[in-house]
Parts: sequence; structure tokens; C-alpha cells
Amino acid sequence: MRYLKFIGIILLLIIVGLAIFIIYTPGKKLKFVPGPEFAYKGLENVKNVNYVKHREYIPLKDGIKIAITYLIPKDVTNKKPTILIYTPYTSSIIVPEMSLFRQIASKYYIGKWGPDYEKISLKKLNTLSSNGYVVALADMRGTGSSTGFSGTLDPLYISDAKEILDWIAHQPWSNSKIGMMGQSYMGWSQFAAASTQSPYLKCIAPEMIFYNLYEEAIRPGGIYAQKWNTEYSEGTLELNNRNLWNTDADINSYPSEPVIDEDGDGETYDDIPIMNDNDRTAITANRKYADGNIRKKSEYIALTKEHEKNIWPKDISKKYRYLDDTDVYFSRNVTYSNSSVDILIQKIKETKIPVLITGGFFDGFSRGARSFSNLNITNPTYLFMAPRFHIPANIAGEYYTLFNYKYSYEDQFLSTQLQFFDTYLKDIDNGFESKKHIKIYTAFEGWKYYDAWPPTEVKSIQFNFGTSNSLTNDIQKDSTYTYDVDFTHSSAYNSNKTNPQLMIKYNDSVMVRTKQDKKCIIFETEILTNSLTITGHPIINLEISSNQPNADVYVYLSDVDEDGNAYYVSEGKLRAGWHKLYNNDESVNNLYDVKPELPWHSYKKENYNPTPFKKDSILNLKFALKPHAWKFRKGHRIRVSIAGADNENYEFNPTNCPDNKIENCKPTILNIYTGNTYKSYIELPIIN
Repeated sequence: MRYLKFIGIILLLIIVGLAIFIIYTPGKKLKFVPGPEFAYKGLENVKNVNYVKHREYIPLKDGIKIAITYLIPKDVTNKKPTILIYTPYTSSIIVPEMSLFRQIASKYYIGKWGPDYEKISLKKLNTLSSNGYVVALADMRGTGSSTGFSGTLDPLYISDAKEILDWIAHQPWSNSKIGMMGQSYMGWSQFAAASTQSPYLKCIAPEMIFYNLYEEAIRPGGIYAQKWNTEYSEGTLELNNRNLWNTDADINSYPSEPVIDEDGDGETYDDIPIMNDNDRTAITANRKYADGNIRKKSEYIALTKEHEKNIWPKDISKKYRYLDDTDVYFSRNVTYSNSSVDILIQKIKETKIPVLITGGFFDGFSRGARSFSNLNITNPTYLFMAPRFHIPANIAGEYYTLFNYKYSYEDQFLSTQLQFFDTYLKDIDNGFESKKHIKIYTAFEGWKYYDAWPPTEVKSIQFNFGTSNSLTNDIQKDSTYTYDVDFTHSSAYNSNKTNPQLMIKYNDSVMVRTKQDKKCIIFETEILTNSLTITGHPIINLEISSNQPNADVYVYLSDVDEDGNAYYVSEGKLRAGWHKLYNNDESVNNLYDVKPELPWHSYKKENYNPTPFKKDSILNLKFALKPHAWKFRKGHRIRVSIAGADNENYEFNPTNCPDNKIENCKPTILNIYTGNTYKSYIELPIIN
């Protein structure tokens, strides 16, 4: 029996050895499929694991220590440009208790052994490294393995960024030219860093980030996005910054990699305590470690324990009721809007640094494309937009099939980023500047190229609400439609109940509104005899009254196919108390002329009316929907559906549902007026 056991062990070791021999392929060239439109020489000689990792602390002037990981290309002796990712989500992580078999699987699937990982696509990291870039990832104060504590979008992150840039610029491996990249919060951090006007920051490439914090992240249309703000706070930031190991959230979290090798064995993965998966108890001292010992003192815990003091997104979002609200962060007065991208842009305009903005038409922050419109006059600015969600960082699986998408979006995006960095950090004449600055993927058509956003080729066409719930170019006789608000209506699509605003959820399915629209009032065109393509922001104009003093209005634009399937295209919403329109330059305190010219509703406390519907009064509600580039094909219909609630995703109107409980909501009626006297319509940005 012992002999058989011995033979089994030998065979197992041979299998493992062969697996390691086959999998371990440093220097192996990676393959890319960007297609001819995005072919680039920088993708031709990308090698696997072509870098050397370093990790240390950056000391700030106020005593805070910023954890930074930097990866230097192998066999490089001359100084190189740096790409910085400045993150609150932990720059480097450890996967606890990772078995050899899991490490082999990791090597096979993503090309890295573990248990330590950097929070960046390995393909992207290898591409940048093989093209001679140092890649650096820094944890914001109060996050990852950095020390201290902080608040959401803390103004201190901005001043910290300048010190981090200074530190990188003066390292022996740096040529003092720095670019930045990253999605979402890491997109915001680029605008924050650029607003410091550091002479070392030469270009930024923010992805999937809002233009206006209040309107896109907190209260779209003045309505609190409760599910997104709560789940994002609890399921992402809190777990990451408390260094917990969690796999039951939509996004897994793992403890940050320690910076200090406390036991001097040359490894840091064993300098975090042994923990249980999904244990949300804060890490404390007197825990066992991988060597089986209990440590009474832990530098790792001592350095990161103050993270528990952080002010989380859910803590501020509920309080952030008006655009001009202020708060106190640890005795510091903070005006939320001052950390919004639209405000930061003014200082960036003065630097004239190049900016590559990437967005997704199915992203909750798709309106972030407005950053292009407001930087393009002063800065070399580029826009890259496709029909993708916040997560995954790709075209979702079913949409690949629906749109007959060609080639790899990931490789097309990577090619675009690399060309941008090569142009502005290496002064390579690759033709990037001379090409059209806007690349837009139009659903069912493919990539289109423009000089302006929205494109100057767009012509606004009005589709009026007509008789028999029609959408028509003609103005028909006066009609009134009555809709009893169904408070159970919810924009929860597919099995994981996701939608564009729930940006921590993985989206892999097509959003179909057929069931949801049964709880709405709908208006449709006749069957299209010719295809029709929109590119830009649809605008809704409603003449409306209600039996309640206030109400919320949700509008959805859909593409209905021959079988009656209603494919989600865009949406917008507005609380009636914000119905008045104001000059959108006021959204940035008149710092500059805001583009494009879209309906804007102030959202400032002094301009809110809690009871806008007086007896028999008819209000005009005019607001923009999220932008899209979509081809409505011949044989389909264009549909507009209107609801009065989005259950669970957004708060109910507090006037009608004081405790935000569906069972206590007052019966609410919306009356929509159409015809010659009162015109209700949707304005579509047609490009053909």
C-alpha cells in the first residue's frame, strides 16, 4: 500500500512538473486580434512576463505612506516613461491559502502564478512593458496597503497625486514623463491628478467615468440611485479597503499585498494573517499566520487599521441631496461638487495636456463623453465609445452576437491606448494625431469616425406622441393619456437583475424590456420602411400633470424587432420638482461654456420645488436621455416607454412614498398631453 502511495505521489509530481514546464513560458509572444482598422506595430512583439516587480512606500509630507507597485521592463538600462494607475481598489493583492493546483490554473488561464497579483489586465501590463513603459500602481491614502484614512473622492487625493507624480519623476528609472490610465474611480483620479497641473504629467487616458458627479453617480434626474450607491459601497470599496477576503459579492475582494516583509523570508504573502473566506470581521492582531505562529504585533495591521475610519460612499450619497451641498470630512469642510470632473476640467484646460476619453453606451457613466466636448477646444482630446457596460471591460457576450461584432474589442482598445501613449510620451510619429479624434461603434453598423461630439452630421428629428399611442413626425389632434403608476416596475434585466446604473454587476446578457414595458405606458412608430441611425443624446419633451403634488418620470427608448422583442437603447429620468430649466454653465459655476447644450435642471437647493403639480397645472418636463449610437433597422419599430418608478434601483418619490416602502405609496396618476395645444415628443439625433 505504501508502495502504491509512493508511486502515486511520483506520478503526481511528474504531472505537475510537466504542467509547469508547458505553462511556464516567459518571453512567449502574445497574440492580438484588433482587425485591420486598429492594427499597430506595438502589438507585434509583446512578450509574457517581461518585467521585474518592485513594491515600496512613498512618504508624503503629512506622514502618510502610499503603497506603490512598479513594474520595470526587463533588460532596460535607460530611463523610461511611466504609466500610473492611482486607485482606491488596492494596487496589488494576495489570494489567501492558494494551493499549488490553483496556482497552476492561474498560470494556465491568465499567465501568472500568484498568490500575488496586480490590479491590471496581464495582457495590458505585458503590452506596456514590452513597449518600454514602466507601469506603476499606487494605493490612495486610506486604501490598500497605504496608511491613513479618507473620504470618498477626498480632496486630499488630489494633493497626494501631485506628490506621487513628483516621486515617480525623480526615480532613477524614470525619464520624468508620466501618463495615467484606469477605469471608473481610476478615471476620476486622472482628472484629479491633472488638475494639479504637475509638469511631469504629460497625458491621461480616463475610462468610464462621469462628467458630473451628482447627475450621473448620486442622483440621476435628481432621484437617489439607492441600489447602486449601497451595493457599490458595501460590495466594493468597504471590502477592499478593510483588506477582507470576500467571494460572495459581485466583485471579489482580496487583502492587499503587504509592503514590508515582516519575517524576512523574502515573501510578503505570508505577512497577512490566516483568514476565512467571506469573514467580514475586521482584521485584528493575535491571529495565526502561515508559519503557524500567532503574532502579537503586525506591521501590516498597524499600518492599515485606520482604514476603518474611512467615510464610505453610502455615508455621503444619502446626504448629498443637492448639487451645492457641503459636508465635513474629519473636521475639513468639503463641497462635493468641487471634486466633480466638470469642475476639475477648468484647471486641466489650462494645462493643454492630451486626453483620451473612453466610454460605454451601456455604462452608467455614458454621459461622461461630455468631458470630450468641454476639453476639445483647448486640449488634444480623443473619444473612444462602444456599446459596452462598466463591467466587463469588453463587449458583453450576447451583444457580440447581436451586433455581429468583429475582432477583439479588448485588443482594439489596447491598440488605441498604446498609440496614444506612444504619441505623447515617446514622441513617436505613428499618425495617431492626424486621424479623426472620435471613434464611435454604432450598433449594427460598426466603427464610425467623427471630428465632433455630438457629430456635426446629426440632424434632430421630432417624433410626436399621437393618437393610439403612436410616435409620428406629424402633429395630430389633442389627446390625453392617463397612466396609473405601477410602483413594481423595475429596470432589472436578466437573471442577475442588472442595469447600466448597477456598475459593480457583471453584465453578459442583452437587455430586453418586453416584460418591463407591460408596466409602462408606451408609444411606438409604425414599422420602419427604412433604417434609421441615431448618434448622440435623445431628448424627451413631456407635457404632464398628476393627481399628486410631485412625481418621478422614467423614460426608456427601445428598438422593437419583428417578433415584438424590445431591446433597450437608452433611458432618462427626472423628478418633477426639478422641471425648470437653467443655463447649464451654472453647473460649473460659470467657469466655462458647457457643451453640448442639453436641458439642465440646476439641482441646487434653492431651485427645488417639492410640490410642482398644483391643481390642474400642466408642467413641461424636458430632459436628455443617455447618448447612444444605434441603428434602428428596417422592419423594426421605435418605442418610448414611460414609468413612474424604478423599484429597488431608485428611491420612490418621498412626497408620495414618505417611508420609501412600496406598500405605503399613494396611488399616483400621470396625465400626458399631446397634439397642437400641448406637444409631447422625443427628439432623436439622426445621422442618416
